[in-house]
Amino acid sequence: MKIEIREVDETNVEDMISVCNPPTITEAYKKGVEIKRAWLLEMLRTYGDVGFVGYFNRKPAAQLLTYPEKADPTSLKRENVLVVNCIYNPFLEAQRKGIARSMVEKLIEKARGKYEFLVTHAFETGEFLSQAEFFKRLGFREISKEDLYYSFSRRELKEPYSGFWKGGEEYKRNERDIGKVFLFYEPTCPFTYLWAHRSKEIVKEIAPELEIRMLNGWEHPEEFVSRGRNWMLVNGIPIKSLPIEREKFREEVMRAIKT
Repeated sequence: MKIEIREVDETNVEDMISVCNPPTITEAYKKGVEIKRAWLLEMLRTYGDVGFVGYFNRKPAAQLLTYPEKADPTSLKRENVLVVNCIYNPFLEAQRKGIARSMVEKLIEKARGKYEFLVTHAFETGEFLSQAEFFKRLGFREISKEDLYYSFSRRELKEPYSGFWKGGEEYKRNERDIGKVFLFYEPTCPFTYLWAHRSKEIVKEIAPELEIRMLNGWEHPEEFVSRGRNWMLVNGIPIKSLPIEREKFREEVMRAIKT
């Protein structure tokens, strides 16, 4: 058994991407990968690093994706904060080997002196150990139940994570959104583009007359933030379910259309 943790650079960008690949690769997922690849290269060339890949027996098995908060135009853009966007180890044979812990420990070592805080939104996938519990064991503290931070200075961080994965905020229905569909995705994860594409196809089946806009939230930050950071709006109503919950999603979309 051999475990290796490597920083991501231009020679192993594809290894980071491959960790998240689903069993079936669709054209929409490929498009999401193109978007993520371009973003990774931009982050590397602008800021110098985007995280780590964990290898198990020489194969990429896990990823830890990071970026400076100031790089995200939809965020609070704090200079001293590094966002831990995602940590993922999907392969059974590579789990419980300490790979994820090793990646975070390497990150802490690398970020010390360069940033004052690490911050993450510990969203739950229903798999493995709770992300919140995992980060707490490594010295992260709570801002809220799912928002956690690591302080190099021991100062408290009170403002929460503000990135795409945070999910929708309070949104007041606006006349300009009536009769339209807005779908937002972001460049750090191919699945956000895939979900947006699938959602678009379902809406076209239900209500082909509606105007549909698919937008990269990082490229259209004002559009995204002004709509309460909700990933999808139908007829001015935020949609909370995902297209993978097909019937629930269709019902929610149909209710929004009739509202």
